[in-house]
Amino acid sequence: MQFTKQQCAAIDHKRGNLQLIACAGSGKTEVIARRIVTLLRPCQNSSVLPRNIIAFTFTEKAAAELKERIHDRCREELGEITGLAEMYVGTIHGWCLDLLKAEVPKYSKFEVLNEVQQTLFIDRHSSKCGLTSSTDLNGQQLRRWQDTRLYVSAISILREAAMNKRALKDCTVPVGMEAYRALLDESGYLDYSGILAEADCVLRKD
Repeated sequence: MQFTKQQCAAIDHKRGNLQLIACAGSGKTEVIARRIVTLLRPCQNSSVLPRNIIAFTFTEKAAAELKERIHDRCREELGEITGLAEMYVGTIHGWCLDLLKAEVPKYSKFEVLNEVQQTLFIDRHSSKCGLTSSTDLNGQQLRRWQDTRLYVSAISILREAAMNKRALKDCTVPVGMEAYRALLDESGYLDYSGILAEADCVLRKD
């Protein structure tokens, strides 16, 4: 494969931050796979062990493709590498869930709710989850079924961004969110945004 000057620079980049911006089909997966090979290549004071590399992708399908590409390129250029299976290639949600289950005994038996299951869970427990006791930005009370998806979206946003209390002065979703989190915890469930939030909390505090 012929690489551009910019792609070659990315592949050979070893230290410091690097941002790749490119459109679909431009070769990002190949460049990332070859950059990982560069990091693994034995060099004085610069080689990295496979277990010290984490490669995040948006979907499991993309992760499988990247993982296969990395393994192929490593075999082609470096031969057999000990410990290659210890490298994490997958989604950030998957990595955070593994972290919680491995490091926090409480989460070892927790199950994950997908988006459909999360919506059904909130509808089924609309009062305990804080849905029907919450108000929107205009102070209007949220309704079961009609506003469930809005509530789910609001919870995800509030968990993953800094709150603007002035903008939320007529909105009580943050209060409802705490009731929802408590019920999830009591029921042994995590949702997608909860996985990230809990992992972030564990990494910061422990």
